[in-house]
Amino acid sequence: MWFDVNFLLLLINELPINKRKLKNIRFLSVLLKPIETVYYNWFQLRKENIYKLNHNGQVCYLRKSLNDKFDTVLRRIYITNGQINETAVIYTEAEQQDEYIGSETEEDFLWLYTEGETGDTGLDFIVYVPQEVYDNSLHSVNAHIRFYKAGGKRYTILVISE
Repeated sequence: MWFDVNFLLLLINELPINKRKLKNIRFLSVLLKPIETVYYNWFQLRKENIYKLNHNGQVCYLRKSLNDKFDTVLRRIYITNGQINETAVIYTEAEQQDEYIGSETEEDFLWLYTEGETGDTGLDFIVYVPQEVYDNSLHSVNAHIRFYKAGGKRYTILVISE
């Protein structure tokens, strides 16, 4: 690529042939060190910006970026919807719908919740993180999520119960 520069090789190639002595090359390479440092910092910033551009607030990308930054080995961070309990509507026989209440002995039975348990929790998504991430870098996780999430989305961070 155009930005992949080997400054030492460029220095040697641009030096006149009669000046290509080891002493001159070493002296000029010392003068090049600040430029190489600036180039290295720019290159790292470029890689970081490309990573940020390739990720957004979608759940899959947000989860990946959180795991890449805070839980690289075990990748335990995950994201769920903000509503904790699933809402189910029970119909009367006259309405002729398919949702009925089963008994507890049946394999697929329906749990009944109050309106407060299934109502709006005020959250759009919940981020579950391991205890050590929660203890050590909660503010960094918050900043990371705020950077990527869509505007107006509400969230909370909870500890994974193990």
